[in-house]
Amino acid sequence: MRRRPPPRPTANTRTRTRVPLLAGLIAGLALTAGCGAEPKPPPTPPPVVAAAPSEFGGTDLAWVEIMIPLDEQLLPVLDLVRTKAADQQLVALAGELHGVYDQELPRLRTLSDQAGLPKDNPHKGHKMPGLVDADRLATLRAGTGPEFERQAVATLREHLDQLKNLATSELANGISPTVKTIAQSVAQTRGDASARLPK
Repeated sequence: MRRRPPPRPTANTRTRTRVPLLAGLIAGLALTAGCGAEPKPPPTPPPVVAAAPSEFGGTDLAWVEIMIPLDEQLLPVLDLVRTKAADQQLVALAGELHGVYDQELPRLRTLSDQAGLPKDNPHKGHKMPGLVDADRLATLRAGTGPEFERQAVATLREHLDQLKNLATSELANGISPTVKTIAQSVAQTRGDASARLPK
């Protein structure tokens, strides 16, 4: 009797496996300290070419899925820094990052659609490193003066370092050249930006 070939993964089977894969992606990260080349503005992220659904592995899917809310939920923080901070270098950095995220999010959403990931945010309301939740955003909105800047810098540093670490994990474990191209840009831009934050 001829054996039937194994069923091909569908969007539903990928969806059922993405949560444990995401947990492994985050849990496997080793926090690294930023160091020392001369700071430079983050470069423009590269364009995304169309990717075939079969191109994506579990790590790629988990990385794309977590990156979208990580980026989206930092944008209000960048807006607050640009309107409330007195440190003009910090204000300039927030403006540069906003531009990077504005270009990066459409690329991530395109990949999410190509991979058949759900439109809803499965991480809404979650607390995890680098993800700015409603409580932290409310604290920043209420802050003023040097205390606001201290909290904003701490929030940005945690976020930027986590995204660099997640990108490093994707580069080591992902299989999609398209996703890894974006991850390479994320690792560079977030590492450079973290090194430019006030100490």
